[in-house]
Amino acid sequence: MKPLVKKWFFSENASIHDRARIPPILPFLLAFIAGLLGNVAKFFIAPYLACVVTLILAIFFLNRATKNISHNRIAILVLLFVFGLLYPEKNSLPLDNLVHQIKEGKMASVEGRLYSPPRVLEDRTFYLLEVESIETEAGAKKVSGRARIAIYKSHDLLQAGDKVRFEKVRLKIPRNFKNPGRFDYRSYLSSKGIHVIGNVSNPKTIIRLDQFDLPFYYTFPQQLRERMLISLSQLFPGDEGKLLQAMVFGMKDSLSPEIKEAYIATGLAHLTAVSGLHIGFVASAFYFLFSPLVFYLLYRLNPDSARAGHGGKWTAFLCLTPVLLYMIVVGAKVSSLRAGIMISAFLIAIIINRQNSLFNAFLSAAFFILLWKPESLIDPGFQLSFLAVAGILWVIHLLTEMGDDPLSKLGEPPWHQKLLGKELHSLESGSIKSKLKKIFIGSALISFTVTLATLPVLIFNFNRISLAGAFLNLFLVPLAALLIPGVLLVTCIGMVSQSLALLPAIPFLHLTKLFLIIPQFVAEFPWASIYLPTPPAIWILFYFVVLLSAGYALLHKVRHKEIPSIFKIGWGVTAAITLAMLIWPRSFHLPPKELTVSVLDIGQGESIFIEFPNGKTLIMDGGGFYKNSLDVGKVVIAPFLWNRGIDRIDYMVATHSDNDHIRGLDSVLDLFPVTTFLTFGDNITGFRMKRLYAKAKKKNVQLVSLKKDQAFKIGETQLIPLHPDHNESLEENDRRVNNDLSLVLRLDYQSFSMLFTGDIGNKVEEELVKSYPDLKVDILKGPHHGSRFSNSEIFIETTRPDAVVFSSGYLNRMKHPHPETLNRYENEGVNIFRTDLNGAVKITTDGQKYSIQTHEGL
Repeated sequence: MKPLVKKWFFSENASIHDRARIPPILPFLLAFIAGLLGNVAKFFIAPYLACVVTLILAIFFLNRATKNISHNRIAILVLLFVFGLLYPEKNSLPLDNLVHQIKEGKMASVEGRLYSPPRVLEDRTFYLLEVESIETEAGAKKVSGRARIAIYKSHDLLQAGDKVRFEKVRLKIPRNFKNPGRFDYRSYLSSKGIHVIGNVSNPKTIIRLDQFDLPFYYTFPQQLRERMLISLSQLFPGDEGKLLQAMVFGMKDSLSPEIKEAYIATGLAHLTAVSGLHIGFVASAFYFLFSPLVFYLLYRLNPDSARAGHGGKWTAFLCLTPVLLYMIVVGAKVSSLRAGIMISAFLIAIIINRQNSLFNAFLSAAFFILLWKPESLIDPGFQLSFLAVAGILWVIHLLTEMGDDPLSKLGEPPWHQKLLGKELHSLESGSIKSKLKKIFIGSALISFTVTLATLPVLIFNFNRISLAGAFLNLFLVPLAALLIPGVLLVTCIGMVSQSLALLPAIPFLHLTKLFLIIPQFVAEFPWASIYLPTPPAIWILFYFVVLLSAGYALLHKVRHKEIPSIFKIGWGVTAAITLAMLIWPRSFHLPPKELTVSVLDIGQGESIFIEFPNGKTLIMDGGGFYKNSLDVGKVVIAPFLWNRGIDRIDYMVATHSDNDHIRGLDSVLDLFPVTTFLTFGDNITGFRMKRLYAKAKKKNVQLVSLKKDQAFKIGETQLIPLHPDHNESLEENDRRVNNDLSLVLRLDYQSFSMLFTGDIGNKVEEELVKSYPDLKVDILKGPHHGSRFSNSEIFIETTRPDAVVFSSGYLNRMKHPHPETLNRYENEGVNIFRTDLNGAVKITTDGQKYSIQTHEGL
């Protein structure tokens, strides 16, 4: 082992060829990333592990890249690491920022200038305001900062540049759902410079003060984009035009939910977000168009320069113009700017005759992006772009290395040379069939590479992978390479003359229909995409070790070098562990043999997840927003479950049919296999509950009726229904189960007990006190989110909990938990936990002692 380590680590053992293959910028980029990881990702598997491992890799590649390391290189490496570690926090805001001046939930008036066009959705309009002053109860102040204001009613649209006063706007700081595995919504808005959000209920309180003529450099992109959108909508009406707005300009707001879901399920969503792929399409199309013209002109003017191959450089230089114009048209989005920088770096590499150093150009672009926006390092969009391009370049590098084998140049070209198109002896190499074959093989290779390279990001951030995507991308990405530049060109012609553009638009219109029909058709199949729970963090290391070692083992095999047996065995074992962690992630999360109860932060509603000592799971209620404006089951509960490694649920129960308790269970049923649904019985249902039971039956879920006072055992734990009685009934036409018919469950595990109370009121509390005078529990789930018409003094005195947990929304309009309720518990010396302030509340017990963990920091 020691000779092997010495061979790989020390630079004197590296050949000149090996050193030349290491991009010079790589060690320094890794050092800067190591510093950033120490700043923004302090914990990965173990404290500062990601930072330390990346720094070791930086030192390793610096050592391998040069025979004698100079002090200057070491100094630069150290400085970049320290610079990344101490990079100024973007979250530190000046004292006059709007964040420090508002009183959340209270009405205020803000004045400022709109710095972006309005974003118009079906049920609301968003405005982005550069705030100049605010007026509150304390008076008026000059402030700085940006706010996003939502208007929910129809009104005369404001435009970018307008100076506006929003009267009676309710402002607050964006807030995450504080559950493990949640989407960091606050950081997402912060990356766009938005630190405060608000809403206006009455558009009449909006006052336009004046209209400011924005400078040309700002209005030109906006006006050009608007003219192009008008031209596009006239040439491509209906759903085709809406889809092309998304594919060409990244504007997805007008797409129907069905089309959006179809593109996600089929792994084609990347076609509706402007990325490096789109800008690459534009660059490639114009390179193809300009190349013969440039060569012809150059040959006429300077034949020697044309013969020397300078036409490619001039073509790349000319392609910079359409690339930059396209970036301007799609707007100053981080994703498009990031992609534009990468594509421009590749074009510049060709111009300066460094096309063999594309990896260096790619790394330089990544370095620039991280210097500009260091938070991009933990942004899924940057990670997907970076890994996709890195994977493609790495595979090209491997294939090129394979092609250097002298033996492969004798006789029939081997498979790896065919992948590169090196069929030197084929007489049909210039035929259409041969070219189509190369395009298909190239598309397949790119699709397969990108899928493998980006898999960890997709699983850890979205918990969903498309099985159909790898195959659909083979055919639709090459077609998109024709469609997107073609539509851009036709749209530009249409801006001059619609009649001239109508005829060339016809084939693109029919091609767009394919992009509507195929994804929606394939998405109907259940195998089109699958959801996967999150594997343990160490899986990422195992996965990339398996992937990279497989590539280099293949390279050794092609070069007819012997692969050591110990390597084969080690690789096989590592690959098996990697696969096992992906298929059975919960086993590797090492769940303790304890009972855990998690009261989730889902806003104004309730959802509780229980993990029993025997490994069984139960979800009680699923929350829900008004008019299902947010799918709590899919957006909030499911990510929490996946983060825990959960891929199925053993038991489901709904305490009653209020929307804020039951709506999210619909999505949970869709996303997770459920074994058993614990029900009230036939008498107490209501319309919403009947619909949910019917859906459960359709998915082959067993319905089991709970009986009052009869324990339902799950391993050593028992659930005892205390209310309602089966003799109580509900009218057939009632849409919902009354709050006082909420299911009340007592959980007992050895000497630990907890009471779940739904939304019961004082009347039911009195009945419970009479029926169960000895109702003492360790933990109480506070009735009805902490309403003052529940949580009576006699109920608190009878249950005598050590702690009470309230599930309520931040700044909710019902003021839950009510101050009167909090006073009652405080007077009895009860510890109070609430999801609106503490985030998810997790109770863990071994049956004797228990601990409570909160998640305020999320």
